[in-house]
Amino acid sequence: MSGDLQGQVLLNTRPAHQQAQLTAMLEARGARVLSFPAIEIVPVAPAAFHRGLAQALPDYDILIFVSRNAVDGAFAHLGDTALPAGLRYGVIGSATRDALLAHIGDPGERLIQSDPFNSEALLAHAALQTVEGQRILILRGQAGRNLLGDELARRGAHVDYGEVYRRALPAARPADFAALVEPCWPTLVILTSNEGMHNLLELAGSEAADRLCRIPWLLISERMRESALKLGHNAAIVIAQSASDTGIVDTISDWAQDR
Repeated sequence: MSGDLQGQVLLNTRPAHQQAQLTAMLEARGARVLSFPAIEIVPVAPAAFHRGLAQALPDYDILIFVSRNAVDGAFAHLGDTALPAGLRYGVIGSATRDALLAHIGDPGERLIQSDPFNSEALLAHAALQTVEGQRILILRGQAGRNLLGDELARRGAHVDYGEVYRRALPAARPADFAALVEPCWPTLVILTSNEGMHNLLELAGSEAADRLCRIPWLLISERMRESALKLGHNAAIVIAQSASDTGIVDTISDWAQDR
C-alpha cells in the first residue's frame, strides 16, 4: 500500500549492486532508505575449475545455484556456452531463478525450485529425493554452507562444489556510518546474511553497534535469528515472509502497521 511506510527509516545492508530494486520499492511506500552495504561481492581468481567449467558440464546431471551471485559468477566463465540439453537446474530464491532464466531461457520441468527459498526447502523437492548415482555440481561463494551437499551425498549423489564468487568486507569506516545516520537514525535494519550482520557491527564501530543491537532487525530466516541473539541483539526481530524483495517489503509493511 502506497505510503504505509511513511516515517520509517530503513537501513539497507544488501550488496551495493543488489540494492536498487528493494530501495525503490520501499521508497514507493514512503520509507526513507539509507544505503550501507555490509557485504561486497567480488570475483574469484580464475583457476583450472573455472577455465574447464564449460567442458565439464556434460558430466553432471544437476547444477544447483545457491544465489543470484552464483549465477552471475558462473556465467562470467560460461559466457554463451551451449548447455547440455538434459541438464537440470536447482535454484534457491526467486532472484536466483530470474537471473538463471535470463541466461538460459525457461528450462521447463528441468528447473528445481522451492518455496520457502532456502536449502532445507530445496532438499524437500521431489526431484532431489532419488539422486543415487547422479552427479551434482553446487555453485556458490567461498566458504558457503555444506548442508545441501552433505545431504545430497547422504542420499547417494556424487557432489562437487564450484566457488564462483567471494564475499568481502566493504571499505567503509565507522566515520562513514556515523555520517550516514547522523541526520536520522534507522528505525529498522534489513539484514540478509549472517556474514552481513557481523560485518555491519564491525563497520559501524562499537558505539553504533551497541545502538544498532537495540533497534528492530529484519532477517530472512530463523537460523539468522539465532546468530543475531549470539551477537547481542536485544530488540524485536522480524522474519521476512521470503528473501525476495517483495517478501521483505510486505513483511516490513506488516510490521509497521502493527507498531
